[in-house]
Parts: sequence; C-alpha cells; structure tokens
Amino acid sequence: MGETLYTIGTDQQQAWMKKNCFPPRGYGYSEPGTYSLDATEVAAYNVAKSFYQVYPEVWNIDYIEKETGIKPDDIKDRLKRMYDEHLIMFVMNPNVGVYGWGLYYWVVKLKDGTDPKVKAEFAKWYQNKDDICTGYLAEGDFDFFNGNHMRVLDNLLADVIQPWKDRPEVEYVHLCPIRADVRESLVNQWDVPEDRYRKFIFGEEQKKKFLKVQNKIDKKDFAIIEALNSTKSIADMFDFDMLEKLSGLDGKQMKKDIVMCVDERKFMLPMIYINYRALGISMHMYLVRMFQNVPSYRKAEIVDEFSLMPEFVDILQFGDSFYDCMLTVYTEVNDVEAIRTMLEGYAEIEEVKVANSKRQFRRWVARLDDDNGYWEECVMTDDFLQNRLESGSVKCRFSTDSEEVQ
Repeated sequence: MGETLYTIGTDQQQAWMKKNCFPPRGYGYSEPGTYSLDATEVAAYNVAKSFYQVYPEVWNIDYIEKETGIKPDDIKDRLKRMYDEHLIMFVMNPNVGVYGWGLYYWVVKLKDGTDPKVKAEFAKWYQNKDDICTGYLAEGDFDFFNGNHMRVLDNLLADVIQPWKDRPEVEYVHLCPIRADVRESLVNQWDVPEDRYRKFIFGEEQKKKFLKVQNKIDKKDFAIIEALNSTKSIADMFDFDMLEKLSGLDGKQMKKDIVMCVDERKFMLPMIYINYRALGISMHMYLVRMFQNVPSYRKAEIVDEFSLMPEFVDILQFGDSFYDCMLTVYTEVNDVEAIRTMLEGYAEIEEVKVANSKRQFRRWVARLDDDNGYWEECVMTDDFLQNRLESGSVKCRFSTDSEEVQ
C-alpha cells in the first residue's frame, strides 16, 4: 500500500485527485467552456480531418522536417502512402466527461465451445451498431471489449446491450465505466498529472522491436508519426496558412482557437492513430481486478505508476466495476508474459485476465472497417433526447446493414 494516507477529516483529504488536469468527479458532468464538435472554435481539427487524406500539406511540414531531418517532399509522400494503405488515421479524443457524456466500456465473454459463426455474428452486429464508438474483437479470457459514450445509462443497457445479452451463448457482460482516460494510442490523455498531458509514450526498446516485426512503417515513417504526436503545442501540428487556403477561414483565428481547446482547456486531443491490424500485429489486453479493500487513492497511484511504463499503448481506469483498469501492449513488441507477471506481482492486484486482439472495429466513432468500404466513416451519436426504453420510439441508427442479433 502507499505510504501517504489521504484521511478524511485532515488537510490531505482527497488531495490525490488534484494533481491531474481534471479531478475526477463523475462519469458525465457537463462543464462550461466546452464547444460543440462542429463549432468554429474547433475548425482547425475539422478542416484538417476533412482534407488530410488528399493534402498532407495540412500538417506543419517545416516542423516535421526540423524534428526528423526528412525532406519535405518525402514527408508528404510518406504521409499520403501511410493514409492510402490505411496504416494511420487522424483522430480526435473528446474529453466526453466534461461534455456531459459518461464513457462506458463493457466486456463480453461467450461460453466456451461457442460456434465461431455465432461470434462472427456478434462481431458484425457490433461493427454495424453506430452507438458503439470503440470496439475490439479478442481471443482469450474474454471475446469483446467495446465502449460507448452515453448521457443516459438506461439507453446503453436497453438499446445496445439488451438485444443480445440473454442469448444462450453469452456467459457474462461486465460494465466498465471509465473513471480516468489515461493513455490512448500511445498518447497521454487528460487524466494524468498535468506535465504529462499530450506526451507520446513509446520506449526505445519497443520502437526497435516495432520496426523489426512489421515492414510497412519504417524508421522515417515512425519519426513523422512521433513528431506529429509530440508537438509541444497543438499549434505546431498544423499549417494554418494551408488550412486557411482550403477552408476560407481565418488561419490566425483557427490557431488561437485550437490552442485554447487543446492546450489550455484540454477538452479535446487530436492525434495520429496507428492501425495495428493493417501492420499485421496484434494487441495484447490485460483486464485488471484489484482487491475490494484497496482504497481509491491507491488504485489511482497504481494506474499512475502504469502511466510511467512505456510498454502500454492504452491505459483506461474504471470505477464502480468488477475490474479496475484495462492495459494494452503491442503483442509482438513486448514480452507479454513478463508484463503479466509484473502485474500479478502487485499485492493489490487480485486477478489479471488476458486476451489478444487482431481487429479493432472503431476508434472513437471512426470506423476501421475497410473490408466493407467504411474506412474512417464517423458517426457521433447523442442519446440525450431519446428514451430507448419506450417501445416503438425512434432509435438512432445510421448503418445501412439492417441485420440485428436476435
């Protein structure tokens, strides 16, 4: 256990929460100072998202050249190739908590011996259910790890989980509400100590192995990705003159606004995502359960310790769940058994479930479904004005595939 005791009724009480950008205070707690995702204040992200597929010049090529030593034309060619081959995607994490959404992940375990056709049926339904913003297909101690940003928990239970949870093939479904979004896709999010926010974390040993185990992203490609994900300020990521040219908007105003949204208020975070499936590598997932008598501050300390470890691609901490966190690493890049042994060496950790994922359905509403021509299709749903428990009410559905799990 930690040496510091944040005892109620003392000067220390709950002080452990105050070192992060946003002290945790609930799952969805709408805060003043945010902007809708189509507001002019987030125009720089939206313009870059709309054009980067064709115009790599939306990126700050001069900055990338300075950081990497790669010539501008080569940088642009490499960015275009990586996108065309679906190796990377430009994405944005909204801090859904301060927008008023809860973020609820959920684990699905199918019964041993379930027909693979049934698992494929479930996977297709999850891929086509637009409410599900993030999802992984896995093999091991569990079969799916999916997530939803929802304002109304009843809507998640009734419209996303209820249609299939009583199928005889389902062993269990566990909700994992997100208490802290610590790291996603190698980039630290807002639920870290403030000086670690927006840091791109990938150890030198991991990088060396990453470059050896696949042949689609080389050293120069990775240096470009690292440069874009490691800018000191979000202002260094974009070429605002090019954004102005493409959009007709004021480049200086776009720069001022995006700095305010990302660097100052920290309610959104643009980043480059690496599509591990296209590289032929997989994600090893550790679902961690701590003993119930471990106090919340100690759980937060342990997760903070994990955030210092360069192996982890994603770090998500849960609250009010059977489990306490999900950690992921690139399987082929790490000694996955050694990491499990390290985790099980914590006296506070009761159980570690593991699974391996070779396919991700979506990455924060952006579909990774290039098999069916839906690469990068984005649908941002909001359930606030709907009561999905009402029979016959209009449901939010955008996919063209009408098949449902019965």
